[in-house]
Amino acid sequence: MLIPSKYEDINSNLLVLGSFVIQALKKHSYNIEDLFQRLKKNHSINLEQYFNVITFLWLADIVVLNTYQISLNISGKKDVSK
Repeated sequence: MLIPSKYEDINSNLLVLGSFVIQALKKHSYNIEDLFQRLKKNHSINLEQYFNVITFLWLADIVVLNTYQISLNISGKKDVSK
């Protein structure tokens, strides 16, 4: 769930995990699997949470997926080529 409740561990909230993804992608683009392994090593994240975070960031037009590469959407434009 995106909205945190008072009973939830804030570090496992999708918005907080999304901020970790954005921080990592500010440095450079990643392969989807490599990004997951990096987040898994540094933060407590499972595969379901990871896919939910990536889906949310993609729907919000924050990240762009090209084949297996993920990067920040620096152009600010929607990708309608697909």
